[in-house]
Amino acid sequence: MQNRFSCRKFSDEKISNEVIKEIINLTRLTPSSFGLEPWKFMVVSKKQDLENLSLACKNQPQVANCSHAVIIFARNDLRKKDEFLLNVIKQQGKSSEKVTQFHEMICSITDNMSDEELFNYSSLQVYMTIANLVNIAYAKDVKSCIIGGFELDKLKEFANLSENFKPCIVIALGKSDENGGVKIRQNLDDVLIWK
Repeated sequence: MQNRFSCRKFSDEKISNEVIKEIINLTRLTPSSFGLEPWKFMVVSKKQDLENLSLACKNQPQVANCSHAVIIFARNDLRKKDEFLLNVIKQQGKSSEKVTQFHEMICSITDNMSDEELFNYSSLQVYMTIANLVNIAYAKDVKSCIIGGFELDKLKEFANLSENFKPCIVIALGKSDENGGVKIRQNLDDVLIWK
């Protein structure tokens, strides 16, 4: 936590796909509201695809030059009509009666959300995966840069997924060609309220 930094200059070294898969595999264990895991991860690794992704990310060079980029999407298929919601609840190992009760309870919340509210709800869950992903990557000597600056329509076009998925963030991953500077953060007393 003291040493992780946002890497903007990546080396040409390619990270193995196995290491990236392990990072994602550990990241997927992130907790989420009701255990719904309303996210999807897309890994981009080919040079031309990274360059195209960079265009959607306002030409940020760290996207074009990284080893792999991960796009994290928030799901919006969390309503009663949606197969994903029922399936993810069934996977939680509850009895059929508990599955029905839990499904009804969640739908009483999500069915009353607007599309924007539902995206915001899912996005909050996605944001928890971001912190885990970059810290897991750092523990594996993979540096990262969180990219929030992108053109949504271009990123959606690049990803070419169904309307059930909306991109939240892009994370560039790779080996660093730079050293992180001294981490400057507020003091604990400046951010902590203890009652």
